[in-house]
Amino acid sequence: MFGVVLFMVVFSVDTAMAGEATDVTVAGFARETPPGAPMGVAYLRIHNGGARERRLLRVELPRHPDASAQLHSTVREGGVSRMRPLSEIELPMGQSLEMQPGATHLMLRGVRLAAGENLPLRLIFADGGALEVEIPVRAEAPSEHRGHGHHHG
Repeated sequence: MFGVVLFMVVFSVDTAMAGEATDVTVAGFARETPPGAPMGVAYLRIHNGGARERRLLRVELPRHPDASAQLHSTVREGGVSRMRPLSEIELPMGQSLEMQPGATHLMLRGVRLAAGENLPLRLIFADGGALEVEIPVRAEAPSEHRGHGHHHG
């Protein structure tokens, strides 16, 4: 479960279409990068409080130009959990997407994160809107992600 929300930002995102404003709420956290791990992970809760559907195309790491954040989902195939990249995420009006372990999440490549830091993110939407937020970096709880059996493929 998403647990305690450590940081929340509410923005009004200008849309490129009808000039209307759409309220998007983002909360979330990233996990501290374990020693020797090539990737990290972040989880967001995105609420589209606007009057129309939004599509999240990508997430950028503005302070880490050589790093990347990729939208991923986890699927079970033949009893094994596998992560698959997503080209976009639909955000229906009035609904929320909650990223969590074993489901939709952000894979972070090329960035080392330590607990107590904040990670700036830029969410890019299909309508040309962008949203800048910062999420806290938390230490990984001892029971999380141990022996999770994920495979990239």
